[in-house]
Amino acid sequence: MHLDTGNTAFMILCSSLVMLMTPGLAFFYGGLVGRKNVLAIMVQSFVSMGWTTVLWWLFGFSMCFSGDLKSGTDIAGIIGNFHWAFLRGITPSTPSPNDTIPMIVFCAYQMMFAIITPALITGAFTNRVAFKAYMLFLTAWLLFVYFPFVHMVWGGGLLASWGVKDFAGGIVVHNIAGMAALASVLYVGKRRVLDHGPHSIPLVALGTGLLWFGWYGFNAGSEFRVDSVTAVAFLNTDIAASFAAVAWLAM
Repeated sequence: MHLDTGNTAFMILCSSLVMLMTPGLAFFYGGLVGRKNVLAIMVQSFVSMGWTTVLWWLFGFSMCFSGDLKSGTDIAGIIGNFHWAFLRGITPSTPSPNDTIPMIVFCAYQMMFAIITPALITGAFTNRVAFKAYMLFLTAWLLFVYFPFVHMVWGGGLLASWGVKDFAGGIVVHNIAGMAALASVLYVGKRRVLDHGPHSIPLVALGTGLLWFGWYGFNAGSEFRVDSVTAVAFLNTDIAASFAAVAWLAM
C-alpha cells in the first residue's frame, strides 16, 4: 500500500463532514414539520446513525465491497460476499481500492453515506409511518436495496460491468432514496394529519447550513484523494448551492 498521509487526513475530514449532514438533515426536517412531529422525525435520523453503523460493521461493508463480478467472487454481480463481515481481516495496513488511504478510512467514509441515505427518505414518513415500522423499513431497505446497489455500482458488480459511473452518489444515494420515498408515499397514502407551514425557520436554517457544509466532504471526498478533480468538485458544490439559494430567494 502506498499510503499518502495527506489523502488519509483529507478523507478522515471528509468522513466527519458527511457525518454532520445527518444531524443537519434532522434539524432541516424537524423545522419543516409541525410541532407534534419534530421529535419523531429527528429521532429517525439519529437512529439511522446508530443502527446503520451496527449493520455496516456486522456485514454491510462486506456485502458492498467484498468480491466482484469479474472474478466471480460475488453473488451474481448483485451483492458481495461475507469475507469482511465484522470487518474481519481489515487492519490499519489493509489497502483500500484507492490504494493511498487505509481500508478502514474508506470503510468509514462509505459508512457515512450509508447512514444519511435512508435518513433522506424520512421526510416522506411524517404522519405516515410509526417508529417500529420505520425500524423494519430501515433494516430491510439497507439489506435488500442500498447494499446491493452500492455493490452493483461501486463494488465491481453488475452495473459497474455495464459501464455505469456514479461519482458522488447521484444513483446510489439520491436516485434510490428518492424512488423509495415516492414508493412509500404511493403505498402508504396521504398523511393522517396535514402540517400547516414550517414549525421552526431557525431549525431549517441551521439544518441547511450543516448540510451545505457537509456537502463539501460529500462531493470533494468522492475523489478519495486530493487533486484537481477534488478542487473542481469542491468549488462546484459551493457554486451550485449558491445559485440554488439565490433562485429560492427570487421565488
